[in-house]
Amino acid sequence: MTQPNRQEYEQRREWERQERQDSLRLAAKMMEFLGVVLGVISIFVLLALLFSMISWLAQDVSSTLSMLKTRFQ
Repeated sequence: MTQPNRQEYEQRREWERQERQDSLRLAAKMMEFLGVVLGVISIFVLLALLFSMISWLAQDVSSTLSMLKTRFQ
């Protein structure tokens, strides 16, 4: 192989390597973004469940107290 052909070959290999690396970086950043979005969604779902449970607990405590109040009267 002559020197210019060798240099072209090395440049092409380096360019292809950089292209692969760029596509992998893009995929990694997209996965990171997707993870953040799913994390935020799961936080909102868990907060909704927590508020629902607190509401249910408050209603249960008030109904239990009213039932105990009627029994002791």
